[in-house]
Amino acid sequence: MKTYFFILIAMFTSLTVFGQEQTTSESGTSKIIAFTPLSSNISEVNGLAVGIGIDGDFNPKSKKFQTINGLNLDVNPLGFLIFCFYDSSKAQNTMTKAQINGLSLSLAGNLRDVSNNGVGISMYNYGMDMNGAFVSFFANDVEELNGFGVSIFGNHASNGRGLFVGGYNSADDFKGMQIGVYNHMNTGFGIQIGLVNISKSTSGLQLGFWNRNGKRTMPFINF
Repeated sequence: MKTYFFILIAMFTSLTVFGQEQTTSESGTSKIIAFTPLSSNISEVNGLAVGIGIDGDFNPKSKKFQTINGLNLDVNPLGFLIFCFYDSSKAQNTMTKAQINGLSLSLAGNLRDVSNNGVGISMYNYGMDMNGAFVSFFANDVEELNGFGVSIFGNHASNGRGLFVGGYNSADDFKGMQIGVYNHMNTGFGIQIGLVNISKSTSGLQLGFWNRNGKRTMPFINF
């Protein structure tokens, strides 16, 4: 038992020392392991980032664009409160301040100033540009989603390309498939499958109890 204990201590110590290795350039410092919110002098993490999140609200003094390449772990205990009080409609003109390339696992989620390329699993997702597969318990409510969005309650994107699966799915412009209880898109084309399907466009197929597009309203099937 003591042997295993000392081995664990040695492994933890080596990881900590290893994480301190860094390179510095004019754009900022690059680290292998870092804690979030990232320090203002860190521009890039190539490996592991762990903490409460990289959103700009957690580090308003940082002026650098920060990137995480690898694994991002958020253990923010205030995730549910943020979800309850965050108003994404007030963040429409927010600039992207951080980007995650890889796997992001979060007890909370992204706010509007974060983009993600890869796979994300979280309580909520209010990010900017999402490219890949994103699973959120409460909601995906993003500016742009290209790929796969799944949420128990709903998905929304100003621009969506791919597959949305959730109780409520909506997009201002959408190309792909929506599967849910209520599906809505303003423009675009694709397939909507649900109890109620609404599209202001005239292109696509609707399968559900009640369907409406730019041409007609019909039960069961519409095109």
